[in-house]
Parts: sequence; structure tokens; C-alpha cells
Amino acid sequence: MKTELKEIILMGLGALSLTDEKAEELKQKLLKKGEKLYNEELKRNIQEKIKENTNIQVTPVSKEIIVEYINSIDDKEKEEIITLLNQDEKNNEEESEKTNKSKEEKNNENK
Repeated sequence: MKTELKEIILMGLGALSLTDEKAEELKQKLLKKGEKLYNEELKRNIQEKIKENTNIQVTPVSKEIIVEYINSIDDKEKEEIITLLNQDEKNNEEESEKTNKSKEEKNNENK
């Protein structure tokens, strides 16, 4: 009788422990799902706000319009444009060199 009572008490404690563990697991699952939904809702709201508050218009430009514009600007502005174009070209060359170097290193590692 004493053993049975002890087993019943231990089973009750085990059930409480198991319930506590399952409750913690459920809490964690619910938190993760809640955070995921919250983040998705935030992203959706941000995207909607951007669409509401942004107006992008793309206008096709012909070569003639570009030439006309270049002819209308002063020499200082032309120099600034040339400098920007040269910087962009230099950046592209550097990026290309890095890519080629990386490819060469990978090829050397594979040999």
C-alpha cells in the first residue's frame, strides 16, 4: 500500500513536470509563430507605405536629348560628369579584378 501511494505521488509529480515541459515547448512555438507573423505584417505594412508614398516615373531618353543636355551644361558640370564616369569605370575594373583573382584562387585550391 505504501509503495502504491508513493508511485501515485511520483506519477503526479512526473505529470506536473511533463506538463511544465510541454507548456514551455508550446510557449516557445507560439512565440516563434507570433514573431514570424509580426515580422511579415511589418514587412507588408512597410511595403504598402513605400508604395503609397513613392512615385517613380521612368521616361525614355533618346541619344539626341542626352546630347542636347550635355551641350547645354557648363564646363564645370561636364568635368564633374566625366569624373563620376571615370570613378565608376575604375570601380568596375577593381571589382572585375577582385572577381578574377578570387576565381584564380579557387582554381588553384582545386588543383
